[in-house]
Amino acid sequence: MKGSFEFAFLMVFSMPFLVLGINFIDILMQYNHARYLKEYAVSAIEHQNRYDSSVEELITAVEEQYPNLELEIREVGERYQVKVSFPLRLPLIDYETMGEVASYTMLVD
Repeated sequence: MKGSFEFAFLMVFSMPFLVLGINFIDILMQYNHARYLKEYAVSAIEHQNRYDSSVEELITAVEEQYPNLELEIREVGERYQVKVSFPLRLPLIDYETMGEVASYTMLVD
């Protein structure tokens, strides 16, 4: 009897932490995908030393692999700002928001 009570007590208090841990792993995966897409876009623009339709096609081909990410590229002076937004969800505590990673390219002539 004592063992079953201890087991039930342990399960009641440890399961939410286990579920939160799994959700945090999902958040880390979303962050890594967003960071990869951002780095790919920055490197494609820097490698071609421009941002035109051919570079946009290269980036779009990779972007299609991640349908839940939102990529935004805008010109800021002689550089480009690459911003990727990704969803963050913790269903156990009913929390939803959007995360964001951003960086700038080197000077593009």
